[in-house]
Amino acid sequence: MELGFELSHLKDHVFQIAIKDFLDPYTFNVKQVMKYCVGILVPDGRIIPFCAYNSVGYREEIREQLTSANKLEVARKKIKFAENQNK
Repeated sequence: MELGFELSHLKDHVFQIAIKDFLDPYTFNVKQVMKYCVGILVPDGRIIPFCAYNSVGYREEIREQLTSANKLEVARKKIKFAENQNK
């Protein structure tokens, strides 16, 4: 297909706007969430629909998991550093 210009030209001259309903806790509809194609990939491999992630409490759950995992990693590094200093 001949476009008459380079495809790289499009990335500088095309702008897309997507408008979707946002399901908050007051308008949450499980059937509509199941149709959502926009998802958030979380560290354990699940894909959670965007509105469910932001409305149902997944965001707080994942944030807590990431924070506690980070704290555990920092503690392990400190223990390893202390062990190396005592040798």
